Amino acid sequence: MPKQSKVATKGSKPNQATPIREEPDFYYCSRCERKFSKQRGNFPASQSPLFTANNRYLPICNHCIDELYEHYKNALGSDEEAVKRLCMKFDIYWSQELYDMTLKSVHSNTKIRCYIGKSNLAKFHSKTYDDTLDEEKESAKNIITSDNIETIEDDEEIQIDPEIVKFWGYGYSPDFYQQLQDRYEFWTEGKEELDTSEISLYRQICLTEATISVESAAGRPFDKYTNTLNNLLGSANLKPSQKKAEETQESSIGNLPFGMGIKQLENTRPVPKPDPEFEDVDGIVKYISIWFLGHFCKMTKVKNFYSKLYEKKMNELRVEKPEYKGDDDETLFNDIFGGD
Repeated sequence: MPKQSKVATKGSKPNQATPIREEPDFYYCSRCERKFSKQRGNFPASQSPLFTANNRYLPICNHCIDELYEHYKNALGSDEEAVKRLCMKFDIYWSQELYDMTLKSVHSNTKIRCYIGKSNLAKFHSKTYDDTLDEEKESAKNIITSDNIETIEDDEEIQIDPEIVKFWGYGYSPDFYQQLQDRYEFWTEGKEELDTSEISLYRQICLTEATISVESAAGRPFDKYTNTLNNLLGSANLKPSQKKAEETQESSIGNLPFGMGIKQLENTRPVPKPDPEFEDVDGIVKYISIWFLGHFCKMTKVKNFYSKLYEKKMNELRVEKPEYKGDDDETLFNDIFGGD
């Protein structure tokens, strides 16, 4: 009996050959065409699946990525916008949190290479610019714009008055609108009437305060906003030093002459305008304007608003002698005394 082989066979067809990837002798930058003996240290690493076959390195060298960063920084006028534009071009994950980490870190590389290095941390593993777009789309659902303002009243979860949105402008989340409105009501509490400039100042104060709150919670610097807030408070005479000086000034009214005291009160605490239904109830303002000021202006031959009021009123009250338009005196006599 023939001896059988102990090796089990599944057929005579051989398996496919294991692919052998030959490493090139040199790696070329697709922008400047310089060649390098290795990618590590010469090309930025990438997590994008677009560059898997390139050993997960970007196709341009470190020198070129720095040049592009400088170009976009000058063109767009912002470091942040330059980094974001390069993330968009090379499918790198963009995040404000990641950018803030870059600003806080001490590094010897350029800002863009430091950012790319931090984007490859385990916290951001496998994230690309597609994830950035998804996150922005999700956050945009909570932003109120002129396009979705009509649906606010129909949405039970969003309880923001459309008038509040129009007052503060579009582009904020419902929570931010509520925060702004709460701050505005706090600052304007007890204020009888505000003119346009005062409303604008209070609105800017609230926006700056809310921005400081957001920046502080995110761990970002907010010194420039603090300076802006101080300037706005000074413009509105709301600084503690200004209010203290005003209180001191008011307390000294009793030591001033009567006329100066009245003037100071009018400047610091003017009498508010009455409601429309209580404006000149007995007509005394109109009476004085016509019969005192108007008559005086007419006597002195001054032509102004008050003299015109006087003339108009006099024309209404003046009685003129009627003129008879009959044929002759005989007809007039017969009409009066009933002659035949």
